[in-house]
Amino acid sequence: MLQTIDKRFHYSKDFKNLYTFDDIIGTSPVLNQAIQVTKHVSKADFNVLLSGESGTGKELFAQAIHSQSRPNGPFVAVNCASIPKSLIESELFGYEGGAFTGAERGGRLGKIEAANGGTLFLDEIGDMPLEVQPTLLRVLEDKKVLRLGSNKYTPVNFRLITATNKDLYQMVKEKLFRDDLYFRLSIFKINIPSLRDRGKDEILFLSRYFIAKISHQIKCKPPKLCPEVYDKLTEYNWPGNVRQLENAMIYAVYMAQNGLIKIDNLPDDLKNNYPITSEHNKKKFLSLNEIEKKAIEDVMIYTENDKNEAVRILGISKSTLYRKLKKYGFED
Repeated sequence: MLQTIDKRFHYSKDFKNLYTFDDIIGTSPVLNQAIQVTKHVSKADFNVLLSGESGTGKELFAQAIHSQSRPNGPFVAVNCASIPKSLIESELFGYEGGAFTGAERGGRLGKIEAANGGTLFLDEIGDMPLEVQPTLLRVLEDKKVLRLGSNKYTPVNFRLITATNKDLYQMVKEKLFRDDLYFRLSIFKINIPSLRDRGKDEILFLSRYFIAKISHQIKCKPPKLCPEVYDKLTEYNWPGNVRQLENAMIYAVYMAQNGLIKIDNLPDDLKNNYPITSEHNKKKFLSLNEIEKKAIEDVMIYTENDKNEAVRILGISKSTLYRKLKKYGFED
């Protein structure tokens, strides 16, 4: 769908092939809310920070924003985590010929200039080195970029969308991310819900959707899901979210036999992992009676059985305390 330039960034001038909001598949209330908020935000030409776990579709949302707000400009996507620390400045800001050892003779256009008139999408912004962040902040404030080795600023006009699966605000508090850049990036902050948060019905809906899509691509009849597969899909934790679910359905469709997807046709990480609702993952909750009994026991130990002090701490009458002591089998 996107024309790949190298492993670190891509851009598209074939605007019709970029995702739109109509391409975001799902029916859950939390997803629909995120879509409606993002559509509204798209109308204002301000910076957007998309937060969410890996595989939730942050770039899909970024392209949808671009398609609605700057459809006639380029969409340039950069993965900050995949660019070596020593190269990120030259990749973003560009350079003049001979600016450093190994530089191309004619220089090179930076990704920020490439996004002029359109949208710059910085994925994994939490991995941007601290020493590069002030330069990006200056570009955002001044709306002009200075190539490495140059003394001439170039005006730029682009919309910035960033994405992260990290807690950027926590990184700010730990001095791992600049606070001034964070507040500049997060004028509009939108959380993309995880697949778990979208609910079981959504998981099954997307599973059927991906099965139909893949089957159409390989020209086969869509296989059906066994009942036990339904349980496995809805109980699994899906750490890789929608991307992982799609990959799992690709595997399952190819492995299915006789038009049926069974447990054995699922990827190993799905078959063998503890489900989210298993005893392994369940929290142990106390009943109200257990909580009350423990509270009374602790207070009686703390007060060395001083009932006057105990009723003061617990906020109950002495007759109620006596009744509770009898109820829970404590010696009077």
